[in-house]
Amino acid sequence: MNNDNFISLDASVKNQKDIVNLVGEALQYQYLFDKRTSPWERASWSDDDLENFEIQANMIQRLYHIFYYDDEVSGRDFELAVRTVYKGRVVYVKMMAGCDFTGFDCHGGGEIYITCDAQIFLKSILKTTIDLNGIWKSMVADGLKVEEPSSFDLLPMREWNNVPMLKFLCHMKVYDERHKLRELAARVLPKMLSQSVEEFIKTRETKDHHESW
Repeated sequence: MNNDNFISLDASVKNQKDIVNLVGEALQYQYLFDKRTSPWERASWSDDDLENFEIQANMIQRLYHIFYYDDEVSGRDFELAVRTVYKGRVVYVKMMAGCDFTGFDCHGGGEIYITCDAQIFLKSILKTTIDLNGIWKSMVADGLKVEEPSSFDLLPMREWNNVPMLKFLCHMKVYDERHKLRELAARVLPKMLSQSVEEFIKTRETKDHHESW
């Protein structure tokens, strides 16, 4: 189960076997979990491929986050965020699952959210309670062109502590009225600006889609 390309951001996890030791019970019951991807990536997945998607421990290349909790009374909780390979393509995956003391067979379930876009994964899918800065640094070290998430990307407006840049406010305006402005922006703005707007829309749409689950 060793992978020479495996890197863990959790010091307690040295290899894929350690992942199985912590969250292997949840991995065993992935077939029970709901599988989703971003609205704009949905067309790239067949119904069968998405429904049958499973995280295989030996294919995990990066472990970004892992969590296991068992209170030995009421139930167990599992979390996992990784970069892995599925049918030849690199994907970024977050799994959250849990069961009561009787186990997944009796009363348990989970959800798996999948994207091929590292930036979307970082800004739209991962929880703000984990070390996003460390994950961003790891992605940059891997040569990925990803922006570090800001509080404006991650937090609701009521929790902002300062004023965002004008660029962000303009992007939000387009996003709020994207059904009218999206096509216009793509048509009239310079290519670099229109790409920036489109990337912002995809990020926010995925965030809203993920949080609505």
